[in-house]
Amino acid sequence: MSGILPEARTPQDAAPSPGPVLLPPHVPLLARALGGYSSSDPYWSQVDTVEAFSPGLYLVVDAKGRIVWLGMAGGDQGVTGRIRTHLVEPWKRAVFHRVWVAPAYDQISRSALEAAEGWAADALDLRTRMPHRTWPPSANWRALVGRQQVS
Repeated sequence: MSGILPEARTPQDAAPSPGPVLLPPHVPLLARALGGYSSSDPYWSQVDTVEAFSPGLYLVVDAKGRIVWLGMAGGDQGVTGRIRTHLVEPWKRAVFHRVWVAPAYDQISRSALEAAEGWAADALDLRTRMPHRTWPPSANWRALVGRQQVS
């Protein structure tokens, strides 16, 4: 699961530095990260109106289009529930602007979601560009999501 390094800041502090600007070629990487568990093309929404109750990956950008968060969500409330949890923190309410959602089929396992999130972080070079953040490893990504086909 993604997060912020504990020594980097506390949730009450100012927002960490944003990452790179999200470019059109970056968006399909979210669905690719989910492999055969991707249930549709990624789409965007304003963070306060997102309706994505399936599991999946999400990428949040600020008002300038810079990446500020990459995460995964599962459970009954899916991405919508996870975004609502984020918005409890004041800095996230102030900074989170739009969210790109890559929905996954309900059958995706937590380990597959974690590997997909790690793969997306690697594909977007976020481990280097956003060193204050942490993401799960992408180990076994192909074995977990690469060959699965759910319908």
